Amino acid sequence: MRTTAIIITILFILALSLLLIFAFNFLSPSSRTITDEEEIITTTRTTSGIDENTTTSVQTTTSTPGEKDVSIEKIEIYLDGTKEGGGIFLGEAEYGLDSPETESVYGEKFSKSGFELSWDSTGYIFEPGTIHSFYVYAYITDSGWEYTKETITIPGDRLQSSNIKFFIDAPANGSTIEQDINVGGWAVNAAVSDSPGISAIEFYLNGPKGFGKKVGDASLGAVREDVAASTGNPAYLNSGFNFLLPSNIFEPGTNNLLYCYAISANGESYENILELKSAGSRADQAAVISVDNNITSEIMQGFFKIKGWAVLKESFEENIIASGEKQYKVKKIVFTSTKTGNEDIFSINIDGSGLTQLTDNPSNDMYPQISPDGDKILYTADINGTWQIMSMNTDGSEKKQLTNGRYRSGFPTMTFEKKYIFYEVYIDDDWELFRMNSDGTNQTRLTFSPGIDDWHPFAHPFEFKIIYESGPVGNEDIYFMDYNGSNISRVSDFQIRKRVPSISEDGKYIVFAGYEQNFSSIFIMNSDGSELKKLTDNAAYNVQPCISPDNQFITFYSDITGNDEIYMMNMDGSNVQKLTDIPGDDWGPVFLYQE
Repeated sequence: MRTTAIIITILFILALSLLLIFAFNFLSPSSRTITDEEEIITTTRTTSGIDENTTTSVQTTTSTPGEKDVSIEKIEIYLDGTKEGGGIFLGEAEYGLDSPETESVYGEKFSKSGFELSWDSTGYIFEPGTIHSFYVYAYITDSGWEYTKETITIPGDRLQSSNIKFFIDAPANGSTIEQDINVGGWAVNAAVSDSPGISAIEFYLNGPKGFGKKVGDASLGAVREDVAASTGNPAYLNSGFNFLLPSNIFEPGTNNLLYCYAISANGESYENILELKSAGSRADQAAVISVDNNITSEIMQGFFKIKGWAVLKESFEENIIASGEKQYKVKKIVFTSTKTGNEDIFSINIDGSGLTQLTDNPSNDMYPQISPDGDKILYTADINGTWQIMSMNTDGSEKKQLTNGRYRSGFPTMTFEKKYIFYEVYIDDDWELFRMNSDGTNQTRLTFSPGIDDWHPFAHPFEFKIIYESGPVGNEDIYFMDYNGSNISRVSDFQIRKRVPSISEDGKYIVFAGYEQNFSSIFIMNSDGSELKKLTDNAAYNVQPCISPDNQFITFYSDITGNDEIYMMNMDGSNVQKLTDIPGDDWGPVFLYQE
């Protein structure tokens, strides 16, 4: 009898277990199929001891059975340092907000790709003229954390001690760090006559003192006979300093700022900043992250918002609208001409008719480029003897000066999302590349190549990089570079002098002027440098080619007739037509197409 009872009890337990397993599988969320393109996830996070319920919209890529799920799960923001490198954690941003920018570029499917974080900055002192960086991280389901960096300069002039003389001899600004390297130089307090008067020299990574991570102090007292001799003060003999900068504090393939401070015994200080690149390269990024950097006026008020958008790169590439599908109502070429006696900007229809003068500056206007949507012309103007970057409407109205520097600035190009303008500046006895916001703010130097010209930038039509020309005279080559100046890569390795490149609207082709002996020809190749083809073959200079947005034509200028004139041909080099035949030289043509 007892045996029968035991058997019945065991059978009852087994039946109950099976029933519970069935109920669990039926009710479990993992057994349901999610078909929405965006999944709303509610998380709880703790900031400064306060629990906050945050609704985060996660962009999800639909996956079939057996494929990995790839999505942006959340956005975190750090100030003046990376997530692992001592950055100040500002919080998790709200993700999934309306984003007109991504909708216009990627389509309606990505209209909810915006993020925003409100931050109370009253606990920090942002001094005028200081440089700060925001690191915006996106967590990707398949690959983990990825980030982009946005650097801003606080409005105003940096307050520096006029008594302190602080010079860094090595490494040179813009150096690439491949191993531990000595940072050396000298510093004195001119108000002190019986000693160098410097009590400390401190170094901080990627943020000013009080923000960035301190990486060490220099050793003082190195002998500097040159300083004692040049200042005429023997008491400054031991004014040198040295600091061994470890290379392992840098992430490979990144641009970094080293903030250096010379501090006197009475508390006066002087700041120098070194821009240093680390050797190696970053892994390919799965996310495209854009940060709004027009926050310098708000940051001083103690409370501001950091916002932008983030999408998966593969989703971005899949949703680019093919240029060949667009219908253009306006088809023009914009170029520079000396018809009036000095250089001005003109436009013509692609059949050579409708010549129109767009500028009448008493000095020179040149190097026109067209904004991505075809509504603006960027160009270079000689203002009071110095080249400056300008913009105007396509009919020549509403001219606006964007730069006002003391160095020549030219050859502007606007990025596809209209956030930045890249341009060249003649500084330190060669051409270097700079970037600024499209309104002229936040001007930032990107290249440091002593004795080598980095110039003639051309923005990629849908990726966050530019193509440009670099190299000593006679050995120029073509390179790609990311928006922030990192991940520089040479496009091709064939031995020919390659100049003034541009890229097609679909990103497939690069055209350039290739110099051979005493003339140059127009060449075309794939954007990876393969399948090189010469399109012109005459004993003349054929220069500065540009591909039409519909991939039908290439325009360029040539001196085959004695004067520089504008020409146009098919993409395969056939049907070459001369479009201008007016007094003076005509050069630097670009296509202006409008839908």
